[in-house]
Amino acid sequence: MVIFFKRINFFILIIIVSLILGLIKFKNSIPETPLNLVSSDAVIVLTGDRGKRIEKGYHLIGDTNYEKMFITGVGGSKEVLQKILGFEESIVECCVEFGYKAENTYQNAVETRYWAKNNNIKSIILVTTDLHMQRSLFLFQQITNLNIQAYPIDYKQDIIPLEKLFSEYIKYVISRIVFIKKYED
Repeated sequence: MVIFFKRINFFILIIIVSLILGLIKFKNSIPETPLNLVSSDAVIVLTGDRGKRIEKGYHLIGDTNYEKMFITGVGGSKEVLQKILGFEESIVECCVEFGYKAENTYQNAVETRYWAKNNNIKSIILVTTDLHMQRSLFLFQQITNLNIQAYPIDYKQDIIPLEKLFSEYIKYVISRIVFIKKYED
């Protein structure tokens, strides 16, 4: 019986050490904002950050072939973009589309997949926070079959709280476990 408990303790220790090492690797792999982007068909923005991501996406519209931006997981409207963020009405009307169904990163990727298919989009610039980018990029690569360039926005705080970092890391690990096989068209 003592040997059994020693083995269990050893197994638990290995899991804890693996999680800590994985968390360190995850933290060190948080991407930085790219210096050079290649032109893409559209900008995809995951909502959040009180509009900071949307503002950056808006400024990246000119770097796309079709001058398109898709905002997935929207809770607002075009009027919010124009009134609160000060976006030009003509650009919002011609170039910005909204997805209202997504409530999480997986659903963002699915919603984007269908939008891209309906709009003949093959390549995107993906905009979200740097902390969220690894999981977002992984899910989008698994689900959308798009050529993706990551455009991470700095997390709102200089020092990322440990619980936020750990939460995002665990979600990333779970995503990697769940998506063993890539979606196919």
